[in-house]
This record gives sequence, structure tokens and C-alpha cells, in this order.
Amino acid sequence: MDVHSLTKALHPIFRIDGAKSAATAAEIDGLRAAAAVPLPPDYLAVVTEMTEVELLVNGKKYLRIWGPKRCIEMNAAYQIQKHIPRSLAIGDDEGGMALVLMEGRTGNGLYMVDFSVLDASDATFLASTLGDLLFKGFGWQSV
Repeated sequence: MDVHSLTKALHPIFRIDGAKSAATAAEIDGLRAAAAVPLPPDYLAVVTEMTEVELLVNGKKYLRIWGPKRCIEMNAAYQIQKHIPRSLAIGDDEGGMALVLMEGRTGNGLYMVDFSVLDASDATFLASTLGDLLFKGFGWQSV
């Protein structure tokens, strides 16, 4: 898989409005140990460049990609894996929806799930990978 730099290859519908420094190797190792699924290369490409990335989507709505520490905290706080086994929440829309890597009705991929429901059957498919969303613009209409 071709992994892109977020700052160089981000699809034009997205604009970076905020970010924190890159994740450390120790933070990534901690998430690997805590995660119920393998960490995808495109997620790792983002967090090794920057974390807590706030993306303005089409000038209307925000999407945030969490760093490893926040992934661990949020997955534990919302008991994501209890409700959706073999999943990992990696971000949110700053409006009550989680961005979750999981297997859903459309297969493995990236889905939006309501934090208050956390049911795989209610999840909205965005794209097969985070890279397809961020670099190719697939699924942004569902964000």
C-alpha cells in the first residue's frame, strides 16, 4: 500500500485546522498492545506526522483523528470493543460520532458510529481505509 504524507497528499475537500506533535514510538507501541485490531499503515502515517488532527471537511464540518494516547483513552472510556468487538475508534466528528475501524455491513473499513449507540448495525460506511478517505476523498459525504 502506498502511504502518503498528510500535509502533502490530503484531498482538497479537507483542510488541517489544528494538530499536535507526532506520536512517539512508545505511544504507538502502547496502542498496538491495547488495540483489538492491527494498526493500519495509513493511520500510522498520520500519527507519525501529527496527532489530534482537526480537519475541516468541505468547509462545513470537522473530523478529528486522534493520537495513540487518546485512542486508548476514548476506546476504554466508551468501552468501544465491548459494544463492537474487533474494532478501534481512531477519531470523531466533534459532534457525537466516532470514527471506527471495524467490520461492518460493507466489510472491513472505516465507519461512523454514534457514541450513544455504539452498534455495528447502525454504523455508516465511509471508506475501505483511512487513506481512501483522507487522500482520495472517498466517503466524505457521510462524515
